[in-house]
Amino acid sequence: MNTQYQALLAFERRRQQAFITADIDALDVMLASDLIHIHSTGMVHDKAQLLAHLRKMGGFVAIDRDEPRIHLEGDIAVLTGETRNTVRSLQSGEVMVRHGFSTLVLRRTLAGWEIILSQLTPYNS
Repeated sequence: MNTQYQALLAFERRRQQAFITADIDALDVMLASDLIHIHSTGMVHDKAQLLAHLRKMGGFVAIDRDEPRIHLEGDIAVLTGETRNTVRSLQSGEVMVRHGFSTLVLRRTLAGWEIILSQLTPYNS
């Protein structure tokens, strides 16, 4: 596996850790200013809304993801694969597992990779 793919896998591991720990500073760098984040529930957030949401919820309980498939075209990377996000409901405090197919679209800038689209589409049960 070449170094670009290794760098993208390392970026994805850092992203997961930042979501679990609600590391807003790390996510502020990793998320593009024009981010579109689509939750498994269909709720859509821009960058500011997503960071506020994560701050309020205190991060994810866990993220379980096999190594994603990576498609690299110039300065755009697409990472896809099965994901299980374990989260705590803001309303009830209930722990829930969101299982589905995840898509991340990243853009390479002079400062490094940044996420421009993040989406989890739930599997039908």
